Amino acid sequence: MSLVFKELGVLVDFKGGGTPSRNVEEYWANSIPWATVKDLNEGITLTETQEFISELGLKNSASNLITKGTIIIPTRMALGKVVISEIDVAINQDLKAVFVKDKETLDVKYLLRFLESNKENIVSMGKGATVKGITLDQLKAMKIPLPPIAEQRRIASILDKVEELCQKRQQAIEKLDQLLQATFIDMFGDPICNAKGLKISKLNNLVSIKGGGTPSRNVEEYWNGDIPWVTVKDFKENLFISNAIESITMNGVNNSSTNIIPKGTLIMPTRMGLGKIALTSENVAINQDIKALFIKDNGKILQHFLLYFLLFIKKYIISLGKGATVKGITLDELNSLNIITPSLDLQEKWSKIALSIEDLKQKLYKQLSIQNQLFISLQNQFFNSDN
Repeated sequence: MSLVFKELGVLVDFKGGGTPSRNVEEYWANSIPWATVKDLNEGITLTETQEFISELGLKNSASNLITKGTIIIPTRMALGKVVISEIDVAINQDLKAVFVKDKETLDVKYLLRFLESNKENIVSMGKGATVKGITLDQLKAMKIPLPPIAEQRRIASILDKVEELCQKRQQAIEKLDQLLQATFIDMFGDPICNAKGLKISKLNNLVSIKGGGTPSRNVEEYWNGDIPWVTVKDFKENLFISNAIESITMNGVNNSSTNIIPKGTLIMPTRMGLGKIALTSENVAINQDIKALFIKDNGKILQHFLLYFLLFIKKYIISLGKGATVKGITLDELNSLNIITPSLDLQEKWSKIALSIEDLKQKLYKQLSIQNQLFISLQNQFFNSDN
């Protein structure tokens, strides 16, 4: 029997929200959670909100109180996100609550996973010069595959289990990060205040720094070559840079201010993405927002010690950033960073510990990547109308 597809408008009702007047203090209080797109972070559950309104604010605005267990989707800004609320929550005008008319025809969690799998489609429907939005008619016209309810629940359960495995891997990585930081502080003290009174050197006494650039976008033969070209967008959670989004040719390198940075070099952004730090996992070129740090051969610091020191002072580096819209630090500010320099024996001891923990992290990252690919593959299998 062929799979049935139905338009969402036949299966669900939508309810919008609003914002109480900011000029009436009594409308705002700590009683009713009030959700905006700012509250739709990672994941598919809504558990808390940044702001709260009062009963009076709810009654005197277009906002609506949505019961827990309801799907919420943005129609303006943050297009493609979708959550199911785990709390009773009021919503603003950029959000819509989605109510299933007959839960024996359409399973709520199945619908949630369907909407999640259609993120790119929903984003592509957005219109607007600055802020993209979609209409209720566009949402209502979306067609959802509708297998029997038991099969819908089975599909939702499978995707829940795979996502749970991904979350466990991510949590394990985060715990290893916490272990790294705790071990560093135990051995060397707080990296900012230097409570253990360790020797300090300016960064420019420990490394030489090289920047990058961008080949002309108007010359086609400079692009899509064999050389990965790293920008801030390529800095992920993993400490290793791999699979750069863009690539350039040697002709592009020779005709720009970019530089080839060898595999295993420390690189960090100085404009946008402040506080990030990574090692190159292959030879790469870098753009003007990235600096490469080459350890000087003066016996003062080991690369893995410097890597984690800079990682652990991330907040301090971010605090140095200046700029009206995009925060950045100057080369002088980078060169002037104070770096603690304990004995090489102690640095070596730390490096061995860090490398062993990092090895575990890399194995978890590989497992997480496989599980994420499995999740996407299952989504396509269950919801792609071409299958």
